[in-house]
Formats: sequence, structure tokens, C-alpha cells
Amino acid sequence: MPSVVCFGEVLWDVLPGGTFLGGAPLNVAAHLAKLGCAAHLVSRVGNDARGRAARAQIIELGIGIEALQQDELLATGEARAVLDATGSASYAFETPAAFDTIAPDAGALTLVRAADALVFGTLAQRDARSRATLQQLVAAAHLRVFDVNLRVPHLDEQLTRASLREADLIKLNDEECAIVGSWLGTRGEPDSLLRAIGELRRTTRGTVELQLCITRGEQGALLWANGMWHEQPAVPVQVADTVGSGDSFLAMLLAQRLRGATAPVAMAAAATLASFVASQPGAVPQYDPRQVVPGYN
Repeated sequence: MPSVVCFGEVLWDVLPGGTFLGGAPLNVAAHLAKLGCAAHLVSRVGNDARGRAARAQIIELGIGIEALQQDELLATGEARAVLDATGSASYAFETPAAFDTIAPDAGALTLVRAADALVFGTLAQRDARSRATLQQLVAAAHLRVFDVNLRVPHLDEQLTRASLREADLIKLNDEECAIVGSWLGTRGEPDSLLRAIGELRRTTRGTVELQLCITRGEQGALLWANGMWHEQPAVPVQVADTVGSGDSFLAMLLAQRLRGATAPVAMAAAATLASFVASQPGAVPQYDPRQVVPGYN
């Protein structure tokens, strides 16, 4: 059973159709748990009604909460989302929120040292306190998975560069490729982006193979692994909303790769699950992966 620690924001997505527990790291952890992995969350919620509700739902999702902290001053995070005609969401984030003050924790460090992988993004690094805690965990991680997950207005070139430099598996969508590419002096095309990130990693992770995943919506996805690009077509679906789709893609890709699946097999399973999630409301709908993904075991 692969073991994965996810670091970052816990927040409530306030959508036109209701309020749902979310945050990319939490969503990834929830999908990993559904896929049979031991998923643990390092985050922080407020001592408030939403924080208590979040804790209860996280437990129900099968996610380990040993390193879920409680803040006595700041409220549990919130993101107010607006969906466009395609189902894509833009967000306004409560600032500051409890997840901005994730503190160093010996238990979290022990979890990361024992885990197969650590997943992290950019939003929870917007505050220096959580960022410093993450840096300690990254230094102890075996496989470092950076889900770039840029969120306006919290775009920070320097912290993104630093995370790219330390990561082993990196996931971006096509919009993020353009932004990150401009920061790295490229146009964001896959090959040029790969070279630029490789240069960043040369002095820190040069002996560890880079895996670069680019999700492109209806155009499918790409994965650089084992010295070549693997292309995966999108699975057509009637979109309800895209919230959590990318998180489910990453969870399946990571779970499959940790279990030893080849890149094509992992990508096909990830695309199928992501399409199913996009066809359902909310970030973590109910599903059995054996029924959603043909041949999954």
C-alpha cells in the first residue's frame, strides 16, 4: 500500500451549487484514499464550526489526521468560486486563514520520512510560516510531488522556482505552463519547459529522474518519464464542473506510478478518473475506482 503525505490548504469551496470541503492537497489525499493508498494530511483548520466539520469529513474520507493542526485565532479557509460557461472555476480566497500558519511538527516529519511521497502546491506557501514548515518536510521526503496549482492573486515567481527546483514529479495545466514558462524565459511549450526545469534542478535533484505532467483539458495530457513524452488523449464527458478533476488525475497518476505501473497505463487510468470527476458536482464525488476505471485493481 503506497503511503503519501499531502501538505497544504484545507478550505471550503463556496460554489453556486453549494458549499463543499476542498483545497487541492485535501482533494488529492481524498482520491488517494479511495484508490487504496495510505493518505495523510498536514494542514491547519480554525477552532470554529467549519473547522470541526472539516475534521469530521476528512476522517470520513479515510485520510489520516495525525498532523491536522488547530488554530485558535484564524478561521478555517474559504474559497468563493465562480464557474464560467465551461465549468471552470475562479476563486477569491479568505486571507489570512488557518492554513497560513501550519507549524513545524515532529509527527508530520515522521510521517513524511516514512511515506513514499510528499505532495505540495503553491497556495499554502503564500505565508512564510507555512512555507518554512514545508521546507523542513520537503528536505525529508523521498519523492517530492509539486502540484503547481497557481491561484490568482497568489502568484509568486520565486517560491514557484524554488519548488520546481526541489520537485521530482511536477504537474501543471496548460495555463500554468504559459505563466511558469514566462518566468523561466520560455514560451511554455513542453520541450522548452522541460529543459528550463531541468536546468533549475541540476544542482539539487540532478540524480533523481524528473517526471513532468501537463494536463491540457480537451487536448488530453502529457507525461515526461523514462526519457520520453507519453501522450494521453482526453476521455470525452459531459462536464458538470472541473473542480477536483486535476486533483483526481494527479492522485491516480501518483498511485499507479508508486505501484509500478508504466507511464501509459498510469496516464490512461488518470484521464479516465479525471473525466468521471468532471462529470460530477464537487471535487470528491462518491465512486468505486474499479467501476469507473476499466481494469483497475
